[in-house]
Formats: sequence, structure tokens, C-alpha cells
Amino acid sequence: MFHALSHALRSMPMVAPPTFNPDQPRRKTLTRIPDNGTFVLPLKQSFIKDVRIMPGTMRMLALLAGWSGRQDKAVIETTQGILGKHLGRSVRQIYRYLKDAMEEGYLLYSYTKNRWGYITGIKIWLNSLAIRRRPTQKKARIRRNQDRTFESDTNEKYKLIERKDDRLWEQLERFSKIAGFEMPQGELTGP
Repeated sequence: MFHALSHALRSMPMVAPPTFNPDQPRRKTLTRIPDNGTFVLPLKQSFIKDVRIMPGTMRMLALLAGWSGRQDKAVIETTQGILGKHLGRSVRQIYRYLKDAMEEGYLLYSYTKNRWGYITGIKIWLNSLAIRRRPTQKKARIRRNQDRTFESDTNEKYKLIERKDDRLWEQLERFSKIAGFEMPQGELTGP
């Protein structure tokens, strides 16, 4: 009984209950985002410890890294308003975060426009090598037979003894004459 209860308590996220104090900043009165199980892939410590970017920029980049998933060269199409809604910041502050991240080389972005020239959103290209830890690439197990192999199945430690086999070449010449082909002299000679 106690073991099951302690396991249940460990699996639940421990969050302090909100206390409302009029002297606290306004962000303390906002409701906490419910945990729906989403996560961000491991981030580099050099990115987390970077003191040259604003803390809000770091949060925005972590959010964008989570949106891009494992794709290194993914283009994220969104709006500054959507980013502001997710981070609880104004569009002007999101613009400052984007500018800060672009100055430090963490992303590139451009505006998307419709055919009349109105700005409809932004496209973001993340520099994922600067943000995320590159996972060690393990070979995926293939669960069905392939029509061709991608790696050589040869034993590279085995060394062939290269010498001319006169008997083999005599038989090849005989077979080529029977088949009606004339073996060119000098081209198909053994080593």
C-alpha cells in the first residue's frame, strides 16, 4: 500500500499551490499551464548558460526547439502573436526576442506575405546545432528484408592473395570462343 502511494506521488508533478499576495508581480496571479506531457529534446548547457541573450529569448528558443522536434532543418511557420500567446508576452516583446536571437546566431526569420503584400506570419529557421544536443546516432534495426544492402557485408580483415591464375584465364578464353566473342588481348588479363 505504502509503495503504491509513494510511486503515485513520485509520478505526479510537485507544484506549489498559488498564494495571492497584492505585493507580488502580476505574473504570480496568472494560471499555471496544465501539464499535457509535451517536452523539449535535451538542450546544450552552453545554450542555457549563455548570458548574452535575454531569459525570455531562451524560453522562446526552447519552445521553438520543441516545436521543430528532431528535424534539424525544419521551417517553423507561425506568427508573433501565437508566440506571444504561448509565452505570455506582447508582440513587441516577441519582436525583441527574435531580434536578440538572430543577433546571437540562434535563428533566422523572415516575414511571410500574401499576394497583396500583407504580412501574414513569420518563417523561422533554427540553428539547432547551437541549441540542441545532437543525439548519438544508433543504427535503426530493419524489421524487414531490403532489396539492397546499404553497408558492405565483406570481411575487411580477410586479405585476398592476388596472383595470376593461368588455368582460369585459359578456361575464360575457351568459353569466350565457344560463345562467339573474341577476348581482347591485354584488357582482360589477370593481375
